[in-house]
Amino acid sequence: MAQKTLSNLEQKVMNFIWLKKGCCVREVVDELNKEKKIAYTTVATIVKRLENKGFILKRQLGKTNFYKAKFGKETYTKRIADSFIKRFVGSFGDVAIASFAEGLDDLSEDKRRYLLNLLAKNEKNK
Repeated sequence: MAQKTLSNLEQKVMNFIWLKKGCCVREVVDELNKEKKIAYTTVATIVKRLENKGFILKRQLGKTNFYKAKFGKETYTKRIADSFIKRFVGSFGDVAIASFAEGLDDLSEDKRRYLLNLLAKNEKNK
């Protein structure tokens, strides 16, 4: 899948689809209306866009279309993070890496240990 990002509303819809592991447009509308009133047609358009972008799959049961995620939230998050890191380091080089390293001080001990273990594992695999 080509890297595609989501608008805020698309992200909210996807979060609900990931949570429900599949749903129809009406369910998404009902969920989003808990926060702010939104038209059925607006949500239907967003769902169609997500289908066109390759984020969700449609399955018709009777007269109702059901949608489910094509891949998990973790996969999407990893793709976005990978893309950001490549662009960030590609644009700013050593400054980006140094800034990242300095930011490690702000991490909890567990997160810092996790990151260092990942780096060590990556080094072994080379």
